[in-house]
Amino acid sequence: MKLKPTVRPGYYLPLVLTFAALVLLVSSSIITLAYTNFRVVSSQSRSNSALNIAEAGINYYLWHLSHNATDYCDGNVPCTGPGPFGPYLKQYRDTSGNVVGTYSITITPPPANGTSATVSSIGSTTSGERRTVVATLGVPSFAQYSFLTNSQTWFGNSENTVGLVHSNNGIRFDGTASGVVSSAVLNYTPRGCFGGTGGVRDGIWGAGGPPSYWNFPVPPVNFNQLTSDLGALQTAAQTNGLFLPTLSDNNGNKTHSGYILQLNADNTVLVGRVIGRQDNGSLGGSCANHRRTTSLIQSISWENNPRAFPANGVIFVADNTWVSGTLSGRITIASGRLPDTAQTNTNIFIQNDILYTIKDGSAALGLISQSDMIVNSDSEDDLEINGYLLSQKGKVFRPHYSNNVKQRITLYGGIGTYSWWTWSWVDGSNAVVSGYQTTTQIYDDYLALNPPPLFPKTGAHAILSWKEEPIL
Repeated sequence: MKLKPTVRPGYYLPLVLTFAALVLLVSSSIITLAYTNFRVVSSQSRSNSALNIAEAGINYYLWHLSHNATDYCDGNVPCTGPGPFGPYLKQYRDTSGNVVGTYSITITPPPANGTSATVSSIGSTTSGERRTVVATLGVPSFAQYSFLTNSQTWFGNSENTVGLVHSNNGIRFDGTASGVVSSAVLNYTPRGCFGGTGGVRDGIWGAGGPPSYWNFPVPPVNFNQLTSDLGALQTAAQTNGLFLPTLSDNNGNKTHSGYILQLNADNTVLVGRVIGRQDNGSLGGSCANHRRTTSLIQSISWENNPRAFPANGVIFVADNTWVSGTLSGRITIASGRLPDTAQTNTNIFIQNDILYTIKDGSAALGLISQSDMIVNSDSEDDLEINGYLLSQKGKVFRPHYSNNVKQRITLYGGIGTYSWWTWSWVDGSNAVVSGYQTTTQIYDDYLALNPPPLFPKTGAHAILSWKEEPIL
């Protein structure tokens, strides 16, 4: 006999309730997650909008400075003192003309003899979201480049570069770069002394890299503008700086070889007049025109007392110039004779250390020569140069002196040269036969944002640095 199972009322109810509870729990979790994600996305969207508005404030003041380079008060007067100035509140509208927020900008002018302003922009949405951006605005200068040349150049496999490297010509690069390497040419035929073998090469080529850092062609850097820059520096020195005229008699005949400047750590400079003699150095090498260089000193007629660094930080010497010493401040020393003629172009000579008391950006030296920047044959065996070396129409180099090998040269700063540069000369076996056996260059990256006073510029106002800061 078969029996039919008996199902009691309510038998499936617990299962149904359990299933319903699970469905409700999962649905609630999905809804909660979706809502949370919606809130996060909405909050992130509002936060991004606030950041965009803050950046709009920076871009607005970049535009403002491009039209009025010395107005740090957004057109408001009076505008005197070190600042900061502001805050100045402005509405921000979308593409339809609707107000979607505001930005509040505060401007801090450049420090004394500085060139870069700091702009803080707080962007706020209509819903109350806020973000802050702080940017450094200024005109990029020649000092933004760790190496800059108008010539072909060749970086060997033992050379490492830090910071921006640029040539208006081609580059053979066998070293290691940690920053952008750029050339103004698409291709070129490198000369033998710059690593060429007779064929056409890309604007940048070689066994080094990484090639992802190579950028060519890019616009060239205009060295010709340095003529007007030297004129501006001469005017600045005559107005509120230190101007040293050409050493000549009433008939225009040279009475001395030039000036010597001894920089002191208390921000004074001792000035002397130099009697020099003809040196036996030559440029050497297949890429150079051989000629003599006037550099060695016979005697010096020193002034009795040192002079204080000028208020605007500019010294202009209308003659050849020797520089050495120690400094804790910021100074630009330019050597040139105007109007500019090739027969009267001047050089800067270095034979002893030029040192900063501290390498934290508070000390900066710019040396600008109308022609060559020369390290003498009687230079120190272990020579250190702190500063940016810029040659308008010549080279930055140590000439080839026979039987004159030194131990080490260290440059903390940068090099800009119309032609090539070198501290060492080698034979066919790559052995140093003249100059320094060990060469070290360390780029002073403080110069990128805060170059020496009135240092020549290379373009228009730009954002030199950018960072976000928390809302306090």
